[in-house]
Amino acid sequence: MSKAVTPEELYENYRGKVEQYVGSRVWNESDRADVVHQIFLNAIAALETFDPSRSRVGTWLYAITRNAVTDYYRRQAKDPIPTEWEELSLLTRTEEKALTRENLEALAAALEELPERERRIVVFRFYHGLSAQETARRVGVSYANARFLQHSALKKLRRALEKTGLFEEYQ
Repeated sequence: MSKAVTPEELYENYRGKVEQYVGSRVWNESDRADVVHQIFLNAIAALETFDPSRSRVGTWLYAITRNAVTDYYRRQAKDPIPTEWEELSLLTRTEEKALTRENLEALAAALEELPERERRIVVFRFYHGLSAQETARRVGVSYANARFLQHSALKKLRRALEKTGLFEEYQ
């Protein structure tokens, strides 16, 4: 049996990796700090139940981190849909009405499956409401490439959501 990990060791040894993971998925700086804080609160609270014979500390903490990021997007989905969603040429007005709270959870899961750059572009454009030019600048790609990546991401999101059967009754 491995030596027990203290809360201090957990924070010191894994803070950088947790911040890096969360930073690649949560772009609002304040929210990112809150998510990291919550991850370590959850981990420290559950530390006494951690069983080193079942998994490594890093694997266990990764699961907590991933769940915290998923919870963050679920909470975001409960907010009103930004008006930028109206710009989605791939979604019709009828399909927009299908985006209920529970459906937004499926959208958050589908976003997680996108490559990082595509996910960032979708979030910057349609959640944060940034212009295509500002999104391109923040992601570090040309305007044309940002538009291409946006188009590609939206097609992938639509396919992923169609697989869940969310839009069957609306087509």
